[in-house]
Amino acid sequence: MALNPFKDSNLNDLQKDIRTFFEDHFGNLRDRTREIWSQFLKRGKERITIMFIPHSEKRILNFHISIFAFSSVILGIIITITITSIMIVNHSSTIKEVSKLKIHGSNSKVQIKKYKEEINRLYNLFQKFKPEITYLYSLTPGNNVDTLWAKGGASAPVSDKSDNDISTPPIEVLNIEEMEHELKTTREVIAQIKRFLNARKKIIENTPSLWPVEGHVISQYGERTSPYTFRKEFHHGIDIASFPGAPVRATAPGTVESIHWDSDLGLTISIKHKYGFLTTYSHCQRISVEKGQKISKSEVIGYVGRTGKATRHLCYYQVRIGTEYVDPLPYLNKISP
Repeated sequence: MALNPFKDSNLNDLQKDIRTFFEDHFGNLRDRTREIWSQFLKRGKERITIMFIPHSEKRILNFHISIFAFSSVILGIIITITITSIMIVNHSSTIKEVSKLKIHGSNSKVQIKKYKEEINRLYNLFQKFKPEITYLYSLTPGNNVDTLWAKGGASAPVSDKSDNDISTPPIEVLNIEEMEHELKTTREVIAQIKRFLNARKKIIENTPSLWPVEGHVISQYGERTSPYTFRKEFHHGIDIASFPGAPVRATAPGTVESIHWDSDLGLTISIKHKYGFLTTYSHCQRISVEKGQKISKSEVIGYVGRTGKATRHLCYYQVRIGTEYVDPLPYLNKISP
């Protein structure tokens, strides 16, 4: 018949069988463990004698201590030495980390000092750049130069800042904030100048704005002593010295109005431009265009010579607006496309 664990008789038999199994298999182990523990306690309670024998004739010192107490002392010493060693190692590591942090801190101070110097240098450089922006802005119509760099409120003077005033930002921070404001203003000014130039692009393109030859000015516009008569005279253009045969270029697009010979100016070419401009190039060696020909800007129209009464190879350059001669020199610096 099968065993039914839910009946009381069968349950008692099951418990008895389990008890018998453990006693048969683990009874000896329990007895052995008890025996080992008894021997351990017996040996641990045994006393040992520690003797200190001096080299002199003093009394010998004896200490009686149990093995348990001696082992505890030795274990305590080992634990103390171990913990102390760990603390010393950690302390050494901490000292090394602190030294590294000090070095990094010193490097950071040097870097911060360099950053401050660079910020101040950029600030001073931008202050020198502001007059140029102001001048360009003054050339645009409807401008108000007086309020161009307005900040909307006065800042506290730098000299009033106290060393102990933590709430006051350093001068470098104030410089950065000011440059940020002024850069935004500069961007707006450049955008306005760009709109102004785009609206007048045709005028700029058709205004004489190039050097007619490569060289340098040896005689300027205005009163001078004539190199021929040695008398005072009014010079209606500029003399640009160059090398023989250097190309002469049109300083603006236009139409060749005349090509003629003058006893004083030699071989001369005149070009008519838009907006009433007329440019003249004298003392040419030869001409490479014809009368009535359409000329583009920077196109070669002739070559430098010393015809007429020229004392050296040069180009006598004149600019006329309507019937009035003007100084050509400022037009050499105008913007060209």
